Amino acid sequence: MPRRSRSTATESVSFIEEEPTNNSDNEDSKEFFTQTQFTFSQQPADRSQNVDLARDSENKKLEDLNPTTRNKIVTDLSRMLLFKALGMNDPIDRTKVCAEASGEVKGVSKSALNEADKRLKDVFGFGVKRVNSKMEENLPARFKNRLYLINEVVDDDEGTHSLNLHSAHQECMTERGLLMVVLSFAFCKGTSAVRSGQMKGAGKKTRWITEHHLYSLLHRVDENIPSEPPSAEGRKKSRTSGGGGRHSLGGGGADGGVSETPDIDGLLEKFVSQDYLLRDKIEEGDESAGTSEDGKVIAYAMGPRAAMEVGRRQVVYFCSNVLDEQPDPTMLAEIDEDDESSEEEEEEGGEEVAEEPKKRGKRQKRG
Repeated sequence: MPRRSRSTATESVSFIEEEPTNNSDNEDSKEFFTQTQFTFSQQPADRSQNVDLARDSENKKLEDLNPTTRNKIVTDLSRMLLFKALGMNDPIDRTKVCAEASGEVKGVSKSALNEADKRLKDVFGFGVKRVNSKMEENLPARFKNRLYLINEVVDDDEGTHSLNLHSAHQECMTERGLLMVVLSFAFCKGTSAVRSGQMKGAGKKTRWITEHHLYSLLHRVDENIPSEPPSAEGRKKSRTSGGGGRHSLGGGGADGGVSETPDIDGLLEKFVSQDYLLRDKIEEGDESAGTSEDGKVIAYAMGPRAAMEVGRRQVVYFCSNVLDEQPDPTMLAEIDEDDESSEEEEEEGGEEVAEEPKKRGKRQKRG
């Protein structure tokens, strides 16, 4: 299959094209399409944090509850985590789900969450995780209370498990495919220059891509995707109507758009609401690129959920597989450096937590 080559003069996008093949045995002389089957490298996602462990006193309090009450709390919490993560596909607010599951029973939230985490891991292979500590400290406070259900089933080198999960439904395949493309553009085409936005993402090295640049690149992948982002009014419509964004260009679909082209406006809103993408207003040197009255532009970056489920390393290898090139060693080295830094910080944090009970014990003896 032909690939569109990269040009040194102008920025271009490489992707696979389908070629029609004639089947002489078909009585209707219809065209059939063949497509190259890719085997993408399977790389580990970025680091995440386990949920906090409950104290012994809280574990005992949960254990001392009536067995029926205790089982109901843990079961309800497990169901809520599953429903919100898989059914609604939304980020999970730890305080809300624990309070709803515990009801009138107070002081057992962490212990119940630990039990629900163990049950989900044993039965379904899911782990309840928090945002990586290095990323968490550079995000708004609301992310500190977020929980995510991460699939911890070990996949093979061909990604068979992931393929089976995400190829069951056409809508799921389309969304995951678009997400990978957007993450690739954000991480590989974005810039990590220091910005003035409220969110720093994973730190100073987080790559942000302006929405005008992103839409321009997506339009080169599929000419039916608008080349410009929506207006403020159109963006508001996408947020409030749930899929009410602009239809793709060119006609052919039931609603005037091309049926194979997704609603980019609506899906970007969805990815942001699900924490797969971060969105912020940042300063941009090029004032012609759709800056608002305050001199800032809207930009996107990889969100914490995408980092934990997909990972930056997987994005780099995804791009190299599609382009039939070697992974960028500079990007891989940058990721390794961040991983080492995060590991050191977590080890230091663990030592501080271990020392805290000793300090409390000393204070109690003095009293």
